[in-house]
Amino acid sequence: GMLLYFGSGIFSSDIVVQNLAKGAAPAVFMTVATAIFTVTVDGAMLASRDFTFMLVQGTLSMLLQLKLLSWCTNISDIYGTFTLRLGGYAIIALARAALGRGKLGSIIRKGKSTISSPQALA
Repeated sequence: GMLLYFGSGIFSSDIVVQNLAKGAAPAVFMTVATAIFTVTVDGAMLASRDFTFMLVQGTLSMLLQLKLLSWCTNISDIYGTFTLRLGGYAIIALARAALGRGKLGSIIRKGKSTISSPQALA
């Protein structure tokens, strides 16, 4: 994001291209930050082997993104759809786990009961 904003002159001498890059910089930053966070959540989902949830949620979020892309009028909007898709997946996966649902939630719930049991403290 910062490189796009401050370094747009490195990529092009055209002022229009530079302005487009500067305008897209915040959206690119948010998309990259969301992607880094989502990769972590996705790794936990992979480790828990909750493949059905991942496939269904991934497919639904992709279909939503495809629908939203038809309304995009600029590059920032396009990046926004990626941020929404990735962030939505991460939030739903974390909320599901926090509620004790799914394989990851079951693992977390099992871990909490083990930690809080008197035998674990002995």
